[in-house]
Amino acid sequence: MSTASTSPNHFVYDNHPVTDKDSPLEQTHRIQIAVPVPLRQIFDYLSPAPVAPGSRVLVPFGNKSNRSVVGVAISMPGPVKNIELKKIERVLDDVPVFTDSLIRLLLWATAYYHHPVGEVFQTAIPVKLRSAVVIDNPVREVCYRRVNHLSIANIDKLLARAPKQQQLFRLFNDTSEYSLVQLTDAMAADTSAGVHRVLKILLEKGLIESRERCALPREFPVINFGGRLTDEQRVAVDSVIESLGQYRSFVLHGITGSGKTEVYLHIAQKCLKTGHQVMVLIPEIALTPQLLERFRSRLGGGVTMIHSSMSPQQRYISWWRAREGTATVILGTRSAIFTPMKQPGLIIVDEEHDHSYKQQDGFRYHARDMAIKRASMENIPVLLGSATPSMESVNNVKTGKHRLLTLSRRTGRAMLPEIEWIDLQKHRQYEGLTPRLLEAIRTEINNGHQVILYINRRGFAAVAGCTHCEWKERCNRCDAYLTFHKKTNTLRCHHCGKVAHPKPRCPDCDHSLYYHGAGTQRLEEALKQQFPDTRIIRFDRDEITTRSKLESILSGIKQGDIDIIVGTQLISKGHDFPRVTLVGIVAPDQGLYSTDFRAPEYLFQQMVQVAGRAGRDQLPGKVIIQTSHPGNPYLQLALAHDYSGFYQICSEQRKAAGFPPFGYMTLWRAESAHPGAAIDFLQYISQIGQNIVKNRGYMEVEIMDPVSSPMEKLAGRYRAQLLVQSNQRKPLHNLLSLWLSEIETSPQTRKVRWSLDVDPMEMC
Repeated sequence: MSTASTSPNHFVYDNHPVTDKDSPLEQTHRIQIAVPVPLRQIFDYLSPAPVAPGSRVLVPFGNKSNRSVVGVAISMPGPVKNIELKKIERVLDDVPVFTDSLIRLLLWATAYYHHPVGEVFQTAIPVKLRSAVVIDNPVREVCYRRVNHLSIANIDKLLARAPKQQQLFRLFNDTSEYSLVQLTDAMAADTSAGVHRVLKILLEKGLIESRERCALPREFPVINFGGRLTDEQRVAVDSVIESLGQYRSFVLHGITGSGKTEVYLHIAQKCLKTGHQVMVLIPEIALTPQLLERFRSRLGGGVTMIHSSMSPQQRYISWWRAREGTATVILGTRSAIFTPMKQPGLIIVDEEHDHSYKQQDGFRYHARDMAIKRASMENIPVLLGSATPSMESVNNVKTGKHRLLTLSRRTGRAMLPEIEWIDLQKHRQYEGLTPRLLEAIRTEINNGHQVILYINRRGFAAVAGCTHCEWKERCNRCDAYLTFHKKTNTLRCHHCGKVAHPKPRCPDCDHSLYYHGAGTQRLEEALKQQFPDTRIIRFDRDEITTRSKLESILSGIKQGDIDIIVGTQLISKGHDFPRVTLVGIVAPDQGLYSTDFRAPEYLFQQMVQVAGRAGRDQLPGKVIIQTSHPGNPYLQLALAHDYSGFYQICSEQRKAAGFPPFGYMTLWRAESAHPGAAIDFLQYISQIGQNIVKNRGYMEVEIMDPVSSPMEKLAGRYRAQLLVQSNQRKPLHNLLSLWLSEIETSPQTRKVRWSLDVDPMEMC
């Protein structure tokens, strides 16, 4: 039988012995395995030999005799005798997939986020290794070298009247070996096909020989830093460098354009010189191309990427190189935090405030918090950078957990942009654009500059409705209106993906329909009518569907081939466009009406980030905001870059309510295809939680009443949520452990889909 372990107590989970009860059992080893199933348990198996923790093993699981799964060995308590457990089928790894520190990190995450341990380890394993395959070196390449026993006369004879063969053969000396890429570069050939044909001939003539080797990182020309660090940059760089080799956590609060990336590069360069690796986390794939180019140009070919748009094989190659140490810098999005490093030296989290770092389904971890924990376990420094640090990070600075480093000025002669407000209650609009904003756009374009227009809404129009009655086109699967996309002449739900065709007339009263509210497509069309000879591009998820399309657009902006960029929040995240001198913020007011307590913080961060795209080089910048609420304090503080004022107002409100970072919360979520089922389930578990609070004395914890989610119906399912708050973290987590153990065996849990979100970032 295999047993499930909930340390320190063990209990029988699956009573199917594989040994003969009538014969004595030989001494063997008990191995604790994390199995990728939705159960919060570690399972015990037997092995005839020790298994190194962190190794993948193939094990039988469940009642079906032919079912095997790939698990991860967590620990080996020691030899045992006369115990009946299932045996592992085989060990898949000669070298463990996970280091001891990564095992400890994942076990900590399992406990902190109260998620099944097997699924946590599964998340951290490359997709390719989740099946029973043996790890192989994915970065082998063929290399070539000359055969040295041939005489010069034979060589001349074999190469007579073959100038291309002569040219290629001359590249080989007596001892060196070269890859196809190196030979192609040396021959200055556009493609490797012609070089490969010549190599094949030289092989057939016996002049060269080939063998396989581990591929070396591609060489990139390294450009040394040509400027001088500012005094603030130098202080930041020196502070982190002094901490290399020990755990320290820093918050780099640098205004937009202050040179945070340059600080990262200087610190990383110093770390690499000590023989250690650097991990750099970024929130969005959209930031990858420009950062990759900049890091490789300064730190060389050891920089590798890891993100979700890569194929499983590409990610596996990057994982392998990081594990072997040939990848010196690992640049990636959220899931890259689980990448092994042979010699970890530093972790950098860029745009640490961004809520993209929070996984919103399955294993709901926060990559920033995981980075801090990993750095402490690896005993290395971690640097959190942002122009708009999260409330949590600032509070950690104030309580002494993090050290604050500040960049208060833009680099060079760049200045913060001038701000201008346009009150929409006093000015008419043309397709969402006021005459004043159009005039400003025309001026900048005529001067040869670039313009960004920011609106955080995709599509052409937010609502399709009737001009006579109150009918509006809604999604029948969600509590949301359908968005009109004029380019494809479709109505789309941006929540569930439903697609419908527009109706010619109102189905209720047969009057004509109107399309209300501006989106990126509507602005793009309006701008093309106003500026017919201007090069305009949309920067949103509808337009940017592939990595190559993203790289093409970014290259066009950088080279000046585009005059106006119409974008959503994708355009606000860390991009550096030196020719942009005007940013127009078209409709920020929608961020003022959210019921989420974090909405003011998100609005502040978006406004500061998008405004920061203007005037980043020597050209002066300007920001024009169209709003119906020009006096709103959050908008005023954002555009004044007054983070201290914002933090003071926001912290007073959150302290009064006990909201993070001055309190702790978790959110139970439930959903069902049947109305009322989710609420009923949460009421059921709420009562269980209330009983535990009463019986165990967890009076610091407050369990709210279950309520419908702000968008109750989503993708055809009815949703509800249950908020739990506490002014102390430990009692909250103790309660959650007891709570989960009581409800997981209940038949009620099989009637709905449910999840637990620790430290939720979205209250929806």
